[in-house]
Amino acid sequence: MNLYHLRYFATLAHLEHYTKAADMLSITQPSLSHAISSLEKELGVRLFEKSGRNVVLTKCGQAFLNDVEQALQ
Repeated sequence: MNLYHLRYFATLAHLEHYTKAADMLSITQPSLSHAISSLEKELGVRLFEKSGRNVVLTKCGQAFLNDVEQALQ
């Protein structure tokens, strides 16, 4: 886990869309997907659930977002 992964996670959590988040972060969508997958694997929990073309935070994701936002400030 690194600072970039936390920023990627927070951006995706707010936008709830991989392509839009990747565009905002100026990275490719596969890079964002890989970073989120790596973060979920390291934490041992799912942070997002797919909802059609969008994603939504899981309960674990919501709790993690609170901690990440505090850390990024």
